[in-house]
Amino acid sequence: MQRILVIGSLNADLETEVARFPKPGETLLGGPLRVSCGGKGNNQAVAAARLGAKVTMLGAVGEDNFGHMLLENLKKNNVNTDSIFIRKDKPSATALITRTHKDNHIIVTDGANNTLRPKDILAAQSLVERNDVLLLQQEIPLETQITAIEIGYQLGKLVVLNPAPVRPLPDEIIRKTSYLLPNEHEILALGKNANETIEEIILQSEIPIVMTWGDKGILYKGTDNKIVHKPAYTVTPMDTTGAGDTFCGAFCCFLSQGFEIALQKALQASALSVTHFGAQGGMPTLEELEAYSFS
Repeated sequence: MQRILVIGSLNADLETEVARFPKPGETLLGGPLRVSCGGKGNNQAVAAARLGAKVTMLGAVGEDNFGHMLLENLKKNNVNTDSIFIRKDKPSATALITRTHKDNHIIVTDGANNTLRPKDILAAQSLVERNDVLLLQQEIPLETQITAIEIGYQLGKLVVLNPAPVRPLPDEIIRKTSYLLPNEHEILALGKNANETIEEIILQSEIPIVMTWGDKGILYKGTDNKIVHKPAYTVTPMDTTGAGDTFCGAFCCFLSQGFEIALQKALQASALSVTHFGAQGGMPTLEELEAYSFS
């Protein structure tokens, strides 16, 4: 069983739908308010755990109702929460999401995610040692990410980075990661200059890059040093929220079976994830993944 340590964010998602976005100073009536568990770290931890990995989450929540909700949801999904800090002086982070039928506006509030410091990672070095894979995103402070990557590298662990949202990391730190999992927007920040194409960035990278491409699938560099495009599996989508996080969690879960198998399983899991509403609503279990007949 793959042992994964996820170091990242935990958010409460507050979401509603409107016919259109309000103008400045305008009040509109929206649909029902939906409150759910989110944050890239949280989502990726749940995705990996549902697929059978032994997952531990390292992050921070506030001592509030949202924090309690986030912890209980992780426990329900068999994620170890012993390493999550409960902050008394900061609220749990929230994402305020307003959707129309075409687009969305998202505001992520400051909260306990920003209290995760390098000292917290240094104190958890033995925890890193006990895991096979270190999975990170970029919704926690930059210096904390750097410390985690450094420790993972020094201990010879697989370090997987989902560079979202885009925040600049030094080249020497990126070279200490094992895999980069950006989407088609985030990958451009990894280029050496503004004129580089996505294909050039993938081919010239010293670190293997797998670019997620929504319903188009993924791009990566093959063994023949050429771009490989694997198309997405065809499903009837209901909500694409969380598909990228599902891919990241599934990829780490199946890495022990080989790179190509990890890609295939991650594509299948992310396809299933969009068939239900919510970031975590459609994340499949291992049994659901194995039972589904993909065309």
